[in-house]
Amino acid sequence: MQLTIPSSFDQIIDYVKDINLSSRQQQTIGLITAATVISSFTFYKLFKGPNDGCPTVPYINPFNGSSAEYRKNPRAFVEKWTEKLGPVYRVHLYGRLQTVVSGRYVREIFMNNNFDFNAGIEKRFDMKSMADIRGHEIPASDTRVSVVQYLTPHLKYFTPRAVHYLDVGLEDILGDMQGKKKDLPHLYPLVQRMVSRASASVFVGEKLCNDPNLVTSFQEITGDLGAHIRFSNPWLEPFQSLMKLKMWAIGKFSTSTRKHRSVMLKALIPEIKSRMELAKNPNWERPNDILQDLIENFKAPAGRDFATHITNEIIVLIFASIHTTSENGTIVLYRILNTPGLVEELFKEQQEVLTKAGLDPNGKSSEVFTFDIIKNMVKLDSVCRESMRLRNEFLELAHTNVGKNRVVLSNGTIIQPDGDVLINSWYNQQSNSWDAMKKDKNEDRTKFTPLRYVNSGYPSTKVSDDYLVFGEGKHACPGRWFAIQEIKTIISLLIRDYKLQPTSDIIFPDSLETAMPFGTVSIEKGL
Repeated sequence: MQLTIPSSFDQIIDYVKDINLSSRQQQTIGLITAATVISSFTFYKLFKGPNDGCPTVPYINPFNGSSAEYRKNPRAFVEKWTEKLGPVYRVHLYGRLQTVVSGRYVREIFMNNNFDFNAGIEKRFDMKSMADIRGHEIPASDTRVSVVQYLTPHLKYFTPRAVHYLDVGLEDILGDMQGKKKDLPHLYPLVQRMVSRASASVFVGEKLCNDPNLVTSFQEITGDLGAHIRFSNPWLEPFQSLMKLKMWAIGKFSTSTRKHRSVMLKALIPEIKSRMELAKNPNWERPNDILQDLIENFKAPAGRDFATHITNEIIVLIFASIHTTSENGTIVLYRILNTPGLVEELFKEQQEVLTKAGLDPNGKSSEVFTFDIIKNMVKLDSVCRESMRLRNEFLELAHTNVGKNRVVLSNGTIIQPDGDVLINSWYNQQSNSWDAMKKDKNEDRTKFTPLRYVNSGYPSTKVSDDYLVFGEGKHACPGRWFAIQEIKTIISLLIRDYKLQPTSDIIFPDSLETAMPFGTVSIEKGL
């Protein structure tokens, strides 16, 4: 019997009907044949795109496709195939066929409610599962509500507190710097500690943000859990069920998960129960932080302890904020240090803005670096946008069609239900081939131009087709205002109070391993 890969379910039925089951040997052979046919059909459906004329990057290996070539040199891969195949094409990456969308077509993904970023990213990196959190109990809408309703509208109120704890986080790492110079192997741990302290003060309040163990878990949980899956064996990627099982097992059995959950539950559960009891007293002074808003407005799902549920909500909020803010802040700092004269120019702007506002440029950080003062530093804001635009990103922002019907893009490309899309961030943000995004024909979008966005009408929080760091459309990151506020304040504190000097070449990576630059830096207290 000649075996041909079936292309429809009806063909599977026909094959199975033809299997001869008259003897035990033939039954065994028949079962093997049936299993082979069904497996072949599964892979056929997995790797065959719709017949819509969308070009596909050629590949040989049906399991890993183009993954090895892409990982070896992602910039060259994306540049090569975008030039050859155009703005929309298919590529076999991470064990399945995915549609790459570039240029003006990205809006058709971001603006369509059928495409879901969380569903796309969780196929390879399900942080909730790895933190032993049932995904359906903490939907993405919960985190959006936490940010949109309880965080962003109150940024002016939270800013003095956040600035104070940015300073505390700075001291955690540097200690007493009077008359001393310190060498930092990398800037990320410093920025991460500052962001963790400040975020904790806003998320869980000033009492708990002074718990060093809790702040350390805020700081490390995303990286520790992510390390379990980030460099997984490529052979596992085509098997979604095995990937899900691995992430579930990390959540249930890894020491990292147990350690961080234990620290957070130990700190948060007594605080939550105490607040619920104290709230019965009409004279109680209500804490103003995200934790209190969650206690008052969220309900636990059936069978889940309320205090544990609120703790899980905080953990998911951490996943959505601290690592990415720390990473972006580190990228901006390295860009500044790698550009001669830029520290001095930003310091001059800071002094002018503070003086114009009638504030002492050397005054207490939490009193002078207000929400409005930071907003008025337009050169600093431009540096942030330009630095993040040039992030080391290629095919990113995975989205999955979670609708029941196929989606047809304006060029005719079909995205089937459960079909995956990757956004060509490199092309949209950095390529000189997209003429529509150039201010003039001589503009070089590959080059770091720190003041590119001064007086442009495009602050660092404004999303656009050529700036996709925070996504786009109504599902763009709702926490970007808080993140940018933290980043700009960190830089303002450092350039005012310290002298930073690179002590090695600063390397900006072009691989998939990390988006962060690296290089050693010396730091000493300013005059």
